[in-house]
Amino acid sequence: MKTRYVVLLVFINFILSSTLFQIFRINGALPNFSIIITVVLASLSSKRNAFTFALLSGAIQDVFLGRMLGINFLIYGLIVYISIILIEVMFKGNFLTPIFLIGLSTIFYHFIFYIIMFFVQSTIPLNLMYVKIISEVVMNSVLGTLIYSRVFGRVHGYKLG
Repeated sequence: MKTRYVVLLVFINFILSSTLFQIFRINGALPNFSIIITVVLASLSSKRNAFTFALLSGAIQDVFLGRMLGINFLIYGLIVYISIILIEVMFKGNFLTPIFLIGLSTIFYHFIFYIIMFFVQSTIPLNLMYVKIISEVVMNSVLGTLIYSRVFGRVHGYKLG
């Protein structure tokens, strides 16, 4: 995949996530398509494409939607790095791979975000976040599995199973 397509995917994801996908809010949680696409690109595309998507997506979210600059940039970069390490030991053609990676990435995202916000004295009560985090992990894992299986079929030419 060429870099210009990855950049286009970043902008399409940002526009859709901040406008149209707001209707999918359940228990105050939204599916985080940036995490889903980041893990799918890290799994099925090159490292360069995954880092390009993650860092650009994080930077755009920080500039337009974030409380502080650099938080999403840092977290998405770490998610790609950890995903690439885990993908080297995992089998890509299994249904559990995207569920595990996307669920773990979502939990990691919220954990690191909470720690950073704690150190800048802007915490959110953790007991209020549990329901939101669990809802988002479930939504991301289900949607991520659907997206991963479609992309896997296109890239490898056979169904995930």
